[in-house]
Amino acid sequence: MNGEVGTEIQRVASNLSVGQHKVRCPVCSHTRSRHKSDKSLSLKVDGKGVQYQCHHCDISGGIFNNSDWLFDTAPVERRELTIPSDTKNEKAVSYLKQRMIADAVIKSHTVPSEYRFNGRTVPAVGFPYRKGNQIQAMKWRSADTNKLFSQENVCEDFFNIENYVKGNDILICEGEMDACAWLSCGIPDNVTVVSIPNGAPAKVRDGKIDPNDDNKFKYIWRAKSELDSAPRIILNTDNDDPGNALKEEIVRRIGRNKIWLVDLDGHKDAAQALEEEGQEYLLARFEDREPMPTIGLHRAEVFYDAVDDLYDNGQFRGASTGLLSVDKLVQIPMGMVSVVTGFPSSGKSDFIDQLCVNLAEGEGYKTVFCSFEKPPELHMMQLAQKRTKLQFFDEDRERMNVEQLDAAKKWIDDHFLFMDYRRDGPTDIDGILDIASSAVMQMGCRILVIDPYNYLTLPNSAKETDEISGMLTRVQQWAKSHDAHVFFIAHPTKVNGDGRGHKVVPTGNDVSGSAAWYAKADIGWTMWRDPQNIEPSELHIWKIRWSWIGNHGYTPLKFNRSIGVWSDYNTSADDTDWDF
Repeated sequence: MNGEVGTEIQRVASNLSVGQHKVRCPVCSHTRSRHKSDKSLSLKVDGKGVQYQCHHCDISGGIFNNSDWLFDTAPVERRELTIPSDTKNEKAVSYLKQRMIADAVIKSHTVPSEYRFNGRTVPAVGFPYRKGNQIQAMKWRSADTNKLFSQENVCEDFFNIENYVKGNDILICEGEMDACAWLSCGIPDNVTVVSIPNGAPAKVRDGKIDPNDDNKFKYIWRAKSELDSAPRIILNTDNDDPGNALKEEIVRRIGRNKIWLVDLDGHKDAAQALEEEGQEYLLARFEDREPMPTIGLHRAEVFYDAVDDLYDNGQFRGASTGLLSVDKLVQIPMGMVSVVTGFPSSGKSDFIDQLCVNLAEGEGYKTVFCSFEKPPELHMMQLAQKRTKLQFFDEDRERMNVEQLDAAKKWIDDHFLFMDYRRDGPTDIDGILDIASSAVMQMGCRILVIDPYNYLTLPNSAKETDEISGMLTRVQQWAKSHDAHVFFIAHPTKVNGDGRGHKVVPTGNDVSGSAAWYAKADIGWTMWRDPQNIEPSELHIWKIRWSWIGNHGYTPLKFNRSIGVWSDYNTSADDTDWDF
């Protein structure tokens, strides 16, 4: 949690002048439906850095800087929480009963009491977040229509996850009151009802969760063992745009195969459905749950909303590569696979590293690397140079200092995960995809880099061309299922030239083993460099599956060898050449 707080506070404080400030808290404001605009976070900014404290969720600490930010945050202190002695506030109990919450659920899952909101003590309902017999955190809401919200300590886990029984199905809803509604309708004993601890993120981009909110989903990774052992995961998020985006993000992290959906037939959430329709209605909707559609046959009406979205908004092209000349050729869409090739020392791996750094800086995307030719420590060194634009080793030139290195390491830790084949990393595609799925669950990774193909182990009994084709199909299915982009780097076979002195740029047809490298690529990339000339390097796009992704063509690129940074070759002119 400390790293999350530091990252969010840095983002807020970086735009503030020296002095005292009151701003919205980036940690808890999204959990407050009535007072989201309340400026509960106090910051003191000076030459040393920033000190902060939230008067709502009680996070506090400091971030200190020399020449760069250092994420040296003070620990978030947890207060010891106990059940208030006056736990039978009749107004709070009456409020819950009016909302059809069962007596047994009121007793076991709520604390009907009083709580002080903004200087005023009113009847309220507490929702305890427990770990064993201890209360780790408490959510509070006023027992009236004012909908005042507050919390004690930071809620890090699913509400009610401590009551999970191995082998149970898990029903995930969006709020504690929804969980109590489901528990009140006579749901089967083999179903554990939980709710997410922080609500649906308010920022939704193109119908999806903003990548900068990835860290708010740590509760999924913390419940990995429970989610893995549950035969089915049943989702019931709110029937609105944030709720739908939340549903898609949970599906992306957990995987579609065991997801089931509950349709409340127009009701916003389970609490509303219970209050307006009653327990039998809610239980009937649960019994009518359906598995999430996977690959199969569907009526056209299933896709009506997607077609309408295309008509109204056009096709979403993809994320910026961070390089203007490359963006003119292609951008990075999710759910697709790129095949990247090029002769040895052409810079293909390093260029993909640059794209991943640019995607992290520009879009907040996180990457998991399966790089067989780069030990993680050396890989981090290269990423640190790209991040700081400073040299790692050379003391005779401008070298990053210790503080800048520490800041870069923390930034890398926030945006990248590494498989290390020297220790326990897999060398088969199924093992790689399995670990990559964990990276999606843990950090919300949206990019997978497999580099290079020739280190992968293939079954001895299989024909190489058939195995490569099947492997690429599995990679494509993984990319679609997790709404991610895969960069698959593969070396070409030796190309001797065309006999007339012309340069030969390898494509997917020149990668050894199978024609599937060309046929199954959504986007085909080649890094090429004239062996007689250092500059410029060229990026060639030789395969585009969909016209809205980009165009065939090439562009020159500049490479700063001293710091390992790629940039546009000539930003003042259009050096991009399209081949239609």
